[in-house]
Amino acid sequence: MKDKYTITVVGMGYVGLSMSILLSQKHTVYAVDMLCEKVNMINQRKSPIKDAYIEEYLKTKELDLTATLDAELAYRASDMVIIAVPTDYDPQRNYFDTSIVDTVIDEVIKYNANAVIVIKSTVPVGYTAGICKRYPSQTILFSPEFLRESQALYDNLYPSR
Repeated sequence: MKDKYTITVVGMGYVGLSMSILLSQKHTVYAVDMLCEKVNMINQRKSPIKDAYIEEYLKTKELDLTATLDAELAYRASDMVIIAVPTDYDPQRNYFDTSIVDTVIDEVIKYNANAVIVIKSTVPVGYTAGICKRYPSQTILFSPEFLRESQALYDNLYPSR
């Protein structure tokens, strides 16, 4: 086991940004997002979302954190990729659109089949088992998040469960 890992977190909403900050205190973290404004703000150590702890940590803590639009570069360098992208739920059809999660998994495997993949996005029951059957040689885990908006980093630092 290594002392320091390289980790990519995909999606810079509450879940992804709080995970990025938490992990970048001890590990090298690439924060991947498709919005240039978010990437620029994070690299300037400004939070693109309202969360007092995230804002404070970006300003005051020593973080090994680089935000990027270049997912391929981040995937190739990483030991682990954490997926924290939105999955839209359609209540009429009782259906989660997991296509963005599927796309990220496909890209990670394409560029770095050795990376462990951790899904933090909301997915339906059975999704992870299905994706593991589709990629039997890949290590893919699901880790649900229990975070509150505007309290995401605090909830990661001081979990109630």
